[in-house]
Amino acid sequence: MATNPMQRKSRISFLLGMLLMLIIAALVIALLYMKIQEKEKEIKTYQQSTLYAYVLSQDVKSGQALTPEMFSLQQVSKSAVPADASGNITTILEAYKLTDKEGRQIYLKSDASENAQYYYYMIGNKEHQIYTEGNVLATALKAGDSAYFYAGDNNTERTDVIISENAVVAKVDMNKNTIITRNLISRGGEATTNDLRKAEYNVIDLPVDLAPDEYVDIRFTLPTGEDYIVASKKQVSIPVVDGVYSTDTIQMKLNESEIMCMSCAIVENYKIPGSKLYAVRYSDAGIQDAATTTYIPSTSVVNLIKTDPNVVNSAIKALREPRKPEIDNALNANSEDASDNISEGSTNSKESAKEQRKLYLQSLPATTSSTTTSSATTSATTSATTSTSN
Repeated sequence: MATNPMQRKSRISFLLGMLLMLIIAALVIALLYMKIQEKEKEIKTYQQSTLYAYVLSQDVKSGQALTPEMFSLQQVSKSAVPADASGNITTILEAYKLTDKEGRQIYLKSDASENAQYYYYMIGNKEHQIYTEGNVLATALKAGDSAYFYAGDNNTERTDVIISENAVVAKVDMNKNTIITRNLISRGGEATTNDLRKAEYNVIDLPVDLAPDEYVDIRFTLPTGEDYIVASKKQVSIPVVDGVYSTDTIQMKLNESEIMCMSCAIVENYKIPGSKLYAVRYSDAGIQDAATTTYIPSTSVVNLIKTDPNVVNSAIKALREPRKPEIDNALNANSEDASDNISEGSTNSKESAKEQRKLYLQSLPATTSSTTTSSATTSATTSATTSTSN
């Protein structure tokens, strides 16, 4: 069928348009493909330059105990991650906190040939593998477990070891999103033992700005200037009642001998005019070692500790040193007039400090709504001395 020139021209224009559209579509598809390839290359390069590491999900203070719940797994640049930052944070914390009852380190070590991790025990410069019942190499340990290792020149002497654990704490203050490495953590000073209890006291003079989870020494000073450390590097918690922090009460984890030493110090503080039982805060608890305790209880308390089955042998050994004569001299000189313990100036000073502490604690957000009292709480004893303590 013949077509006129106008129809031919229209058909040719249509075909040329279709061809142009196909060319443009092909160019768009090619450009998109190049972009996708480029993006995939960027993603691959990014993935090769990053890894997953555990970072803090909250701010922490120096000396604050660390738990797996405080961390989250995030993908970060390899260049920003130290070599010792990888690994499962739960495994790292659980392994790092293990010690024996004397505080010697127990740690995990990988065996490349078996693709497994076993526990080791370091004595001096010698490393020993730890076994559990059935002569099986230990791959999982927790506080209270009975284990053993082989000592002696030929590693044939079986030696038992009781597993304890210390809290893992931050060495320094750290902000949220900090990548955790072994250099930023250390063991706390409070080993978990069978006689550890949470004790509560309200007769200790507290720093105005003492906050929950900070570490303190409890010290006892005499009017003659002698000053003794009763309890060393104890992490404090502050009870919350009706949504408000208590201004004069703290809780600490103490073992049996420490509880008895505190009780003796409270009684002597009550009986000696001008004496003082007070808390001193650590400035950087994560990197500061615990101070050596210097307070020795009275003979009657020592005898009680020696005969009490709950007191560990290490506590008995620490209390064998002779009692400081200055304390007994002060007791003998002032035992007849315990009613005049607090002078008017001392009372005013303490009341002023309590008021300032109250204002400080009111500025802190309370994290719990009620106080839980443990079986070892000593508040009944300490409350009785509040009105006459220095």
